[in-house]
Amino acid sequence: MTTSSNLRELAVQGLTVSGATAAGSNVYSPRTWATWDGKYPMLLVQTPDEHGESWGRQGAPAFTVTTTLRVTARAQAAALTNDAAAANVEEQLESMREQIKGALINYPPIMSLLQQFPAFRSTINVPRDGQSPIGELTLDLEMEHVQGPEDFFQPPAVPLQGVDLTIQMPDGTTEPGLTINLPQT
Repeated sequence: MTTSSNLRELAVQGLTVSGATAAGSNVYSPRTWATWDGKYPMLLVQTPDEHGESWGRQGAPAFTVTTTLRVTARAQAAALTNDAAAANVEEQLESMREQIKGALINYPPIMSLLQQFPAFRSTINVPRDGQSPIGELTLDLEMEHVQGPEDFFQPPAVPLQGVDLTIQMPDGTTEPGLTINLPQT
């Protein structure tokens, strides 16, 4: 089953590939945020939204699911005159936006689980005050995939123990039969 957490883990892999982004190995997901060493630039990867559309009333439950993968990039620059540090941070974030899209869109381990990337959107916010501005890019990539009936509750079933087969034959002929006992696991 393709889940949002699978997609998030694969995105972290794709973003930590050598040279994928300026953040290098500073890529974190919710379970690793606490290990951040305080160095910039850095990426935070999460899947905050998931939306499923049913395939309809006929048949078993199946959904076209859209997972929003959110990559938050943060960058910082040393203080410079004339607001140049803020401009530097904004340039870093613009560059990382393209690096992130390039690392994830068409990344084979993710693409093999998706139907499409229906959309993406991004926002850059850089404060224009303070000595060493820290700016933030939020990039949301929507990923469309399928979750079918096999991905949800399955009623308990009795495992098959064996098969007995008898074939009806005309009167006067031997009735062939076959018994297959399956090994217990």
